[in-house]
Amino acid sequence: MTVILVLLATIVAAAGVVTVSAREPRLAALGALVVMAGSAYVADPLPDLLAIAARLTGALLAGYVIWVSLRGAKTPTTGWRIGWAGSAAIAVAAFTIGWLAATALGNDLATVAGEGPSAAGVATALAAGSLVPRAGIGAAAALVALGAAPVLIARDVLRLGIGLLLILSAADLLRHALGSEPDSVVELGMAVVVAISGAAVAGLVSGSLRKHGDLVIRPGMGRGFAIRHRSADEAHPRRVQEDVAGPIEPDAARHVPEYASPQISPDPVE
Repeated sequence: MTVILVLLATIVAAAGVVTVSAREPRLAALGALVVMAGSAYVADPLPDLLAIAARLTGALLAGYVIWVSLRGAKTPTTGWRIGWAGSAAIAVAAFTIGWLAATALGNDLATVAGEGPSAAGVATALAAGSLVPRAGIGAAAALVALGAAPVLIARDVLRLGIGLLLILSAADLLRHALGSEPDSVVELGMAVVVAISGAAVAGLVSGSLRKHGDLVIRPGMGRGFAIRHRSADEAHPRRVQEDVAGPIEPDAARHVPEYASPQISPDPVE
C-alpha cells in the first residue's frame, strides 16, 4: 500500500503539470480533476469508506461542472508560456525539495518527540519514517510551485481558477502529511469545499464566455473607462485645451491668407 500511495502522490504532481501546461481547456480541467481526487487519498492511514466516497464525489462534481462550463471555449488557449518541459522541471525540483524538507522535519521530530506532547503529537507518521507523508509533502510543494504563477499572473479565468484549486489540493496534502488520525467529518467538509470551489470556477468560466466569448481576464470597468478617456484626450490635445481655456485663436504671425502670393523680387540687372 505504501508504494501505491507514493505512486499516487507522483501522479498528482504530474497531473498538476498537465493542468497548467495544457493548451486544450478540457485537458486542463481533466488534470485538475485528477489532482483534486488524488490528493484526498495520499494519507496513511486512509480515511474510512464513507469519507473516501464523499471526497471522490466532491472531486467528480467539481471536475464535471468545470468540464461542462468549457463547452463554448475557444481552443487552443495560451497555457503556461514555459511549456511542458519547464513545468515538469519546476514540479520535479519542488517535489524533491519537499521530500528532502520532510525528511529533515521527520528526523527533528523523532529527536524531540519524547520531550513534550506538542512534538509528539505533530506528524507522528512522518517522524516514524513513513514514505507516504514525505511523498505528500513533496507533491504539495510541486502543486504550490505550479499553481502560484497562474494565480499571480493569470491571463484567463480558467488558469486563475485552476491555480487556486491546485493550491487547495496542496493544503489538503499537507493536512494529511502533518495531521493526526483521519476524521470523517473533516473529510466530508473538504468534499463540500472542493465541490463549491469547482462550481465557483465554473461560474467564472461560463460568465466570461457568455459576456465576452472568451476566457481573457479584462480590467475593471472604472479603470477601463479611465484608460479610454485618457487615450481620447491624448489623441485630441487641441480639444482639451479649448475646453480649459476657450477657443484657440489662430496665430496671426503664421497665418497666410489664401489670396496672398509670395512677392519675388527680380534679380538686379548687371
